[in-house]
Amino acid sequence: MSRAWGFLPDRPPEEDSRQDPARERKEVLAIIAALTAAIAPHVPGLPLWINLWCLSMWGYMLIRLKTGWPLPSSPVRYLLTFTGIIGLLLTYRLSIGADAFVGLMALMAAIKPFEMPTHRHQMITVLLTYFIIITSLFRSDALFTVVYMIFSVMVTTTALVRINAPAASFAQSRKLAGAILARAIPLVVVLFMVFPRLPESLFGFQDPTRGKTGFSDILSPGQVASLALDESPAFRASFQGSIPPADQLYWRGVVFREFDGRSWRPGPFQPAPPPDAAGESSPSVPGISHTIMLAPHNSQWLPVLDRPVQGPSWASLGRDFRLKSRTKITKKTQYSAVSVPAGALTSALSEIRPDEQEADRIAKSILRTAGRKNPRTLKLAEEIAKAGGTSAEIAGRILSHFRNNGFVYTLEAPLTGSRPLDTLMFETKKGYCEHYAAAFAFMLNGAGVPARVVGGYLGGELNPLGDYLIVRQSYAHAWVEFFDRDRGWIRADPTGVVSPGRLFTNPDGTSPVRGRDDVPLLSRIRFALDAVNLQWESWFTGYSHLEQQAWLK
Repeated sequence: MSRAWGFLPDRPPEEDSRQDPARERKEVLAIIAALTAAIAPHVPGLPLWINLWCLSMWGYMLIRLKTGWPLPSSPVRYLLTFTGIIGLLLTYRLSIGADAFVGLMALMAAIKPFEMPTHRHQMITVLLTYFIIITSLFRSDALFTVVYMIFSVMVTTTALVRINAPAASFAQSRKLAGAILARAIPLVVVLFMVFPRLPESLFGFQDPTRGKTGFSDILSPGQVASLALDESPAFRASFQGSIPPADQLYWRGVVFREFDGRSWRPGPFQPAPPPDAAGESSPSVPGISHTIMLAPHNSQWLPVLDRPVQGPSWASLGRDFRLKSRTKITKKTQYSAVSVPAGALTSALSEIRPDEQEADRIAKSILRTAGRKNPRTLKLAEEIAKAGGTSAEIAGRILSHFRNNGFVYTLEAPLTGSRPLDTLMFETKKGYCEHYAAAFAFMLNGAGVPARVVGGYLGGELNPLGDYLIVRQSYAHAWVEFFDRDRGWIRADPTGVVSPGRLFTNPDGTSPVRGRDDVPLLSRIRFALDAVNLQWESWFTGYSHLEQQAWLK
């Protein structure tokens, strides 16, 4: 390779570099620098012992350059290999995923420098380093990750030049590595555009360890409160028109219809009928079109502005307005949806008769399974219902009970025991949104008004430089929908009664809508970087198998 570029002749392929300490120093330093750059993005996600393992092995090689210590013998290298594999099995057990795979690569990269005296082993180490760089996409495909990968490839290619042209200076090696990289990038872009993309993941399987869920299929006391300190973005949302008011930023996710006295569960998914199934036309209410870039959460539900009437072609809309993907979301996913204000929905979107039967079934099921576990709360609901009235009037009286009896909205809700609702309503009177939503929905059913709990998010942080909302895991929220015989399902949020300010502010106290002048300088820089990264993800992540087929056509 060096001869072709005008450098000194290549060394014999199997020449032992230990015969020339100066050359060995150049090669060891170059390769360890490449390995360090390749492993660096994985350090936060690797177990501490693997990081220390790499540090100790590479440290030994660096010290050896000064002291002349011998390389570990073959038995010692075998012992280290088996020890590392046993540690890996004890750490990850039978969980075969990205973390375990990267851990194995790190163990191999740590021991491999002990086998670098010959040119063949040095080349194998460099190829292993390139492979480790690719695994950075297991962690993230953000723009900053890709930029760092290019830097890491540059470092590794420089090491490749060093071991093949040992007489070249560092400046010459770096220049040649840059030239090789400059020729490779256009080819990479072309291959990205035209190389057949798989409908699923790169290796044909989904990694169950990727992503985290804001809401699981079970809503229990304290679940939403546990997310309140998690500032990681759940998704980002942009609108074709203006952003809705703060108190309308309800992001619908999971709909819970079954209650056992402590936990809520969704129940079976029922696809919504076509808009014209009963000879009805689509609603005349203008829809709110928006696009969401969703972080992987390892579930099938898709957060969408309440209430959705249209989603992507690869998702199904349920009768309860739940938007469900056909597969689990294990990678960043972009999709568009159309929603209408909850109060504008008519029978054109929700067939009243089937929904009335479903609502009655929900109410009977809840009272049958959960009524005996919270008898005091059930009795209170029955007393409130004695005054009669419409569903909305009964709901209003229950909300007044929350408003006038000293209930407190707090993250530090006490333990609720075996009768969580009775404890909340008559003893502690302290809870977070999921506590009050569960109690309110149960009391409505006890009062003869069918109700269900909806889990999702409330609010969003406006990026004024990109005109989109950042919805964080800490914005997780739960509210209630009750059924009216004439109007269908109506949204009611008991949190707005206990803590009215929560409907107009994010959990951290910021407003979802702010002007550019209200943003401090450091926040502007953060928003600018986030906006650039979102544009990259919209193009890079959004270029799917279907997008490629459409582009090629």
